[in-house]
Amino acid sequence: MSDRDGSFDIFSATGEEGKLISESAAVTITRSSVLSSSADDKCPYIAGNVMVFTSDREGGFGGFDLWYSVYNGQAWTEPVNMGNLINTEYDEYRPILVPGGESFINDLMVFSSNRPGGKGGFDLYWVGVPRR
Repeated sequence: MSDRDGSFDIFSATGEEGKLISESAAVTITRSSVLSSSADDKCPYIAGNVMVFTSDREGGFGGFDLWYSVYNGQAWTEPVNMGNLINTEYDEYRPILVPGGESFINDLMVFSSNRPGGKGGFDLYWVGVPRR
């Protein structure tokens, strides 16, 4: 994630095969044209082949919304807004995905929001999300 051009974007880093980025002599950093918009795209979290992130891009419900993209083995898919059951006119922020394990049908997503009804400021919320 970077704000090099004045808005936050999502980047990927590629290093030498079989090495950590910090161990690679040559690292290529690329802005993701699929995941990044002209708005602020930030707080990416990847679990398996799913990325969740927050953005105030067009197509949202107001403020920052939660979006997801699926890695199909070749590239990330076009981001999808998580909808009005999760997003509000306020800010939804910093999502993480937690695997539900074999005992649960869904995985768990935890995020923060400043929506009314909480204890004040940004409160933590959780929701079950289908596995991909």
